[in-house]
Amino acid sequence: MTRPLLVATVLLAFLLFSACEKKKPELDGYRVVGYDALTHQWTILRTGTFDGQYLRKRLIVICSFYKWGDHEAVRGPEACHLQVGRLIVPNLFPLPDKRREFLDVSEMPEEVLSITEGDGPDRVLQQFNILKYEMLSINDRP
Repeated sequence: MTRPLLVATVLLAFLLFSACEKKKPELDGYRVVGYDALTHQWTILRTGTFDGQYLRKRLIVICSFYKWGDHEAVRGPEACHLQVGRLIVPNLFPLPDKRREFLDVSEMPEEVLSITEGDGPDRVLQQFNILKYEMLSINDRP
């Protein structure tokens, strides 16, 4: 086999192998996929393994309040800020010298989503009312 033919064969085999690989699931977490400025609604995809099964659900939320450190809470649908595209992965036990990297996300039974970041006077709490839950197939696009 000539060298160019060998290189082409190896390249073709690699491409076929990589095309057949299963798409790896996204990290467990909360992906902010959209914000509607007219309704002030955020769309968040929750991905994770529950009872041994990888699942994805869509949450439609609206801000209830934003609180920074010891400051008064700011209430209303326009108070919160999330970056569209951000993957929010909880970090409940950061190293002692990295407490500002603390991150907790809680879904509460009363249809509430709470995101807490940071530590001490820089801690930020954003709380949202969950308007809608929707389970998605693994193959569904946001």
